[in-house]
Amino acid sequence: MPMWTWTGEAARRLREAGQEELAEAVADLPVLSESGDSVRVEARARSALRVARRLVTEAGTGEPEVPGLFGPPMLFFLAHWPMAVRVGALAEGKRALKQAEAAAADEPGPESRGPLPVSALANAVRCHANVDARGTTGLRRELLSSRRLAGWERTPAWPGFTLARVDLLVDEGTPDRAEAELRRYEHTATGTAILGTGGVFTLARALRHQDRHREALVEIDRLGADLSARRGGAREPALRRRVRFEQARLLSWLARLGVCSPNEAIETLPTVEEAEAVPNLRPAWVEAAENLVSLGAVRNDWRLGVRVTTWSRYFERVGAPGRGAELALAAARLAAARGARWVAACSAQRAEELIAHLGKTAEIRGDLGEVRSMIAAMRPVAPEAPADRILTHLRSLPHDRVDPEHQAEQVNVALASLPHDTPLLTALGQVGRTLMLSDAATEPQWRHVREAPGDQKAALSLLETLLHDNDTAGVRTLVRTLAAGALSDASAAAHLAPAAPAVTSAASAPAPG
Repeated sequence: MPMWTWTGEAARRLREAGQEELAEAVADLPVLSESGDSVRVEARARSALRVARRLVTEAGTGEPEVPGLFGPPMLFFLAHWPMAVRVGALAEGKRALKQAEAAAADEPGPESRGPLPVSALANAVRCHANVDARGTTGLRRELLSSRRLAGWERTPAWPGFTLARVDLLVDEGTPDRAEAELRRYEHTATGTAILGTGGVFTLARALRHQDRHREALVEIDRLGADLSARRGGAREPALRRRVRFEQARLLSWLARLGVCSPNEAIETLPTVEEAEAVPNLRPAWVEAAENLVSLGAVRNDWRLGVRVTTWSRYFERVGAPGRGAELALAAARLAAARGARWVAACSAQRAEELIAHLGKTAEIRGDLGEVRSMIAAMRPVAPEAPADRILTHLRSLPHDRVDPEHQAEQVNVALASLPHDTPLLTALGQVGRTLMLSDAATEPQWRHVREAPGDQKAALSLLETLLHDNDTAGVRTLVRTLAAGALSDASAAAHLAPAAPAVTSAASAPAPG
């Protein structure tokens, strides 16, 4: 019995028992998790857990219960979803890893918790994949070993473990074996029912990693047609959205190969807002957009760069360095293609820093080398005005020529001549914040503030940049730097002040007691 069948049946039994709120939570939490609505998942799970705990207590005192539902296993089911949405749609890695591992360690085995369709162990496996898909294959193989999964094959959670094992084969570099594993289920009476839509997406991934994009597209198109033929269900909006992301990725690559028209991919490409809502789908959107940019079908401007950089930094923030590095490399390639040297260099540097946290980096370091070569081949930026007049020149440009990347290039060239010019440093902070490269903009600001902590304007500009970046550690360091500078200035002033007279004059001496 797959998970979705289990939840529907459990919700029905709970409604029959008069537990409408709990029934709605059981039916809705998987749907909300799949759609990436983490706020509602957290609120719904918290409310349902209060009800479930009360029912568990009543069941323990002999009150009427629904067998298998009003007990500790239901608590595990409800508590599962806040973490599931974090490691699923939100694609969190190290930020969620300790909690995910702790939940998996505390989870009882299937023989004691009953046939529930979810497992904290599956969340932990997915979290490790988010951290570093290729570098954690050994660890995930151990977690998914027959020894660890003994007993789970008789539960509705088993299809999820099956797909996790197939994804592992892809990450190990054997997508052909992953495909063969999935094909075995096609010849069984329950194959499609067990693996469902997850099996289709996983098969498409295995085919894509074998460069069989047309076959992968056939599978995704077939799933899209099936969804269109169904009656409206709660899951279908999220499934249709995911289908469109995969179609756009596959069609854009086929268009790049000249197999189809770029217009087909553009018509399928989801909106930026849809990608913004579900972080797990952002890499597919970026891949499609980059393919279409190479064909001249999508405009490659600074706004696209800001979007890709923002998403790369999101993955960096949630501890998913693999995806963060891939998007940083995409941002660097796009920037190099439009001539934005500083943005390209900053993105390549970010990618290199993230790659340092990965294992099995030969392929991605090859991509980084190609990006470095692209940047090295770019023409040096020519100053458009003397360094001390560049800001006046930039402010005089007509509105239609205002481009933050162009401003950043000119300001950086000027700073090479005037590295401690406060207005230039302030301007770099402003344009860095616009381009979501505030962390890169703080480097020259920090150098100046450390050398001249008394420059209040420079310190305030740096503070604004740090706050924009939510860099609380940087703010604390700035406070300490300024405090140390103030103490140093006070000490120097005391040393230079005239010494006090050794003997008090009679006129100023206090009267004797």
